[in-house]
Amino acid sequence: MPLTDLQKEREERRMTTVLYIGSVVVMLVLLYATYMNISQYKTSVAEVRSLNRARFELESVLSSLRDAETGVRGYQLTADTSFLEPYRNANRRLYDQTARLEMYAEGVVDEDKVIELRRLTDKLHGAWRTMVYNKGLGVVQSNSSLAYELSENKAIMDTLRQVHGGLMQDLTHRGDDLLRTEEADGVDAPFMLVIYSLLAIVATALLFWRLTRTLRRNEEVRLALRLKLKDLDREVGQRTSLQMRLQKVLDVSPSSIMSFRSIRDESGRILDFEWLSSNSRANASVGREDLVGKRLLEEMPENKGAGLFDAYVNVVEKDVPFVKEFHYAGSGLNGWFRNHAVKLEDGFMVTFSDITDQKRAEKINLESDRLELTAQITRTVAHEVRNPLTNIHLAIEQIQDEVVEKKEMVDPYFAIIDRNLKRIGTLIREMLESSRKRELDLIPCKMDDIVHNALKAVNDRLSLKSMMGVVDIAPELPEVMADCELINLAITNIAVNAVEAMEPAKGKLEFIVTRLPDAVVMEIADNGKGIAPENLQRLFEPFYSGRPGGLGLGLTTSRSILHSHGVQLDVRSKVGEGTTFTLRFPERIFVPGS
Repeated sequence: MPLTDLQKEREERRMTTVLYIGSVVVMLVLLYATYMNISQYKTSVAEVRSLNRARFELESVLSSLRDAETGVRGYQLTADTSFLEPYRNANRRLYDQTARLEMYAEGVVDEDKVIELRRLTDKLHGAWRTMVYNKGLGVVQSNSSLAYELSENKAIMDTLRQVHGGLMQDLTHRGDDLLRTEEADGVDAPFMLVIYSLLAIVATALLFWRLTRTLRRNEEVRLALRLKLKDLDREVGQRTSLQMRLQKVLDVSPSSIMSFRSIRDESGRILDFEWLSSNSRANASVGREDLVGKRLLEEMPENKGAGLFDAYVNVVEKDVPFVKEFHYAGSGLNGWFRNHAVKLEDGFMVTFSDITDQKRAEKINLESDRLELTAQITRTVAHEVRNPLTNIHLAIEQIQDEVVEKKEMVDPYFAIIDRNLKRIGTLIREMLESSRKRELDLIPCKMDDIVHNALKAVNDRLSLKSMMGVVDIAPELPEVMADCELINLAITNIAVNAVEAMEPAKGKLEFIVTRLPDAVVMEIADNGKGIAPENLQRLFEPFYSGRPGGLGLGLTTSRSILHSHGVQLDVRSKVGEGTTFTLRFPERIFVPGS
């Protein structure tokens, strides 16, 4: 959506919000005003009702007083007790009527006038009661005295009527004011309700119009979005299909291929790389299928120490391809690889191949060439030495025949010459044996027999030096096609070297045989003096020996025999702790079905 459309949408939402809040505020104000108007109207109506009741009670008090006055006058003039009945009824009503009058008139008229009315009523009531009491006792009053009392009572009654008239006038004026207020409030309340209703209708209509317009726009946007989504789905489908075809191409590639993206810190420095893809060949090479989405240094930290991580950073930062053959050990890998890394956006793609077998073949070929050269030299030297050695033997025999009379004197010298001639002959024979090309007589051989025959060959040496031999062989191992005699010779040579490297009474020679998915591994380990790293590389060189008197052909012969069988021989050692020879019998020399 363009930026202008987003601004319009934002303005539309802002205006709708302002309109809504303004409408709510105005309607709340009108609602409050209406509520106050209705409350005032209700108050006015209540005051009018109270005023009317006060007026009614005021008239009732005056009417009761008249009834009582009439009854008293009639009783005074006629002495007829029947006139006392209206008097007594009026007296009973007066108490309640004056109490209600005070209640209804409170806050409506002058309170002093109400109190004055109550005082006059009580005074008049007291005078009437005295007259009735005296008349009932038969007290005879003179006409002048009676006239005086009646005159007094009449004066009180006249005053009471004046107070009554004043109260009635006040109630009338107050009533007129309340009626005008009530009429005004009665008109204002419906008017406010009408205004409130109209405003609510207008605000609702305006909000509905804006909401409808917004919904219509949203519908148009949703329709456009659906069309965009269809296009996007189609594009995603095409890309997915292309990616699947590309992944199939990558999976059938003979090379391992992986791609990574850079993970940087806030300053832009590369901290690590994250796997983006890995073909099936790469998964098989590293023995994992869950690397996509994970980090390189977390899963394979050896890349840092081996210098590969820094090389990959250089590829990304400087766009310089990286090509190298190297040995990698760690994270379940141990072999030679050829890497070719190139930059890919903010990351890189690396193609690598396992060249371990190639390196081993090159090493074997190099060793074979070296052994062949050594064999030629050995045969030449042996031939050149053997002929003079034969002449020496003949000359010694001739001299021995000619010095018979001095035999006792010269025999010790002849013994020394004979012993050294035999030693030279033995050395020549060993040299010729080590350089001789052997024809392999391949037959099925059991691993148990190979191990136990080698251990049997060195048992005398172990017993003589009070050393211990330990055998740990996994069950159900396959048989291998080998020349059993030569294999035994090769393993015996390795065992003899191990015995010679250990101290008497402390040595421990171990044969450990385990089964792997594609090989059988035999380890021949000792706890001897170990081999220095600089000498470890020369261990299999002809004529190199680490012990006095050794010709240095035993291990050379052993590796030559093992390589001729296709068995890989490796050695690891640590000075002061011992040495371990590892023999890897590949699956291809297993006896089928074993």
